[in-house]
Amino acid sequence: MALNPLQPPVDAMTGYLRDAQMIHQATQERLTQLTAARQAQAGRGNGQPGVVHSALNRGVVVAAVGALEAFSEDLAITAQKHHPQAMPPMNNWYNIAGSNGMVQTPSPYNLRKLFWTFFRYDPHDDWEWQVQVAPIETGGTGTWRTGTTQLSKAQASQFLDTMVKVRHGFAHQDKDQKLVKCPGIASQTSSGKIVIHSHHATNAVSVLLQFTVLTTAGLASNLGFTDKFRWIKPMTNAGWEELLVGTPAGTLVSQTWQRAPAL
Repeated sequence: MALNPLQPPVDAMTGYLRDAQMIHQATQERLTQLTAARQAQAGRGNGQPGVVHSALNRGVVVAAVGALEAFSEDLAITAQKHHPQAMPPMNNWYNIAGSNGMVQTPSPYNLRKLFWTFFRYDPHDDWEWQVQVAPIETGGTGTWRTGTTQLSKAQASQFLDTMVKVRHGFAHQDKDQKLVKCPGIASQTSSGKIVIHSHHATNAVSVLLQFTVLTTAGLASNLGFTDKFRWIKPMTNAGWEELLVGTPAGTLVSQTWQRAPAL
């Protein structure tokens, strides 16, 4: 059975997201060790994990934004090869990648502009993320994750935009950024300090996979590509099942992909 022409960028996402996932794994292992050490010393393992853990969490988000840029460029270039109408008459009119590429900063604005420019497709309406949240992000006071919430369209865009702002703050050490907060990805203190908790790091990786599934499916449908996508072993090895389970993207995978697990 023929595969969807947009399958290759989806497969490549296992590589694009590897660094973010490896940092996340190392962070979680460190947190487990810290908890065990506290329990051995004081009989309980609760408490703030410290500034090192926060820095590692931010590293996950920064690496995930790099994966967002790489995947989006790959997806657009791959789709362009299969859709002649997306080829500009002049090669230098629009650049998807490279030094003058359209997603050097992969904000939702730039991503939407990219896909609309070449394919007349706006992925905004297809974006729907399920993320873990703490009470303080939904009107409460606690900072530990206690549940999930769904972000769609404008809220989903805000999530991606906040991820990009976190990377900007890291890359440029910009201490004057305003409103760098969004449920599930970043909090900000009254003094303006950006705070990235462990569930924010987990959400960054999960949302990148949700973005991959939903944006690719939406673009494929828009271009009339009807062949199915398929699940491959590297996705299982990369822990995609755990990150997609219970999400709208996971449901779509289970229902429409070949060889897909139950998500």
